[in-house]
Amino acid sequence: MQEKFMGFKCRKCGRVMYPRHDRCLSCRGREFEEAELGKEAALVTYTKVYAIPEGIEMPPLVLGIVEFPGGVRAMGQLTTDDPKIGVKLRPVWGKLRKIGEKEVYGFKFEPVEKG
Repeated sequence: MQEKFMGFKCRKCGRVMYPRHDRCLSCRGREFEEAELGKEAALVTYTKVYAIPEGIEMPPLVLGIVEFPGGVRAMGQLTTDDPKIGVKLRPVWGKLRKIGEKEVYGFKFEPVEKG
């Protein structure tokens, strides 16, 4: 099953946000519906973390902020050690880390293949 990267659309004004907020950042509405953010996003910025938390397999941990069509931004792990600002990435579901014996899963962002 393929997971979709979802945001939250305000039922009052239509603003799409990620992550979910208690109130809409535009109109302060409180009712939301899920909305798919898209299959691709552009890398806005990134950082490499060498002092990584326990459970991350190999340093560096590369974290980035991506922007989906419509302007919604999200932060997450990148699967590349050589990111470039503006590169197209897609959200993929996978293992993020291991805490004790428990594997933690979530979304990562990987480069979109050309060709």
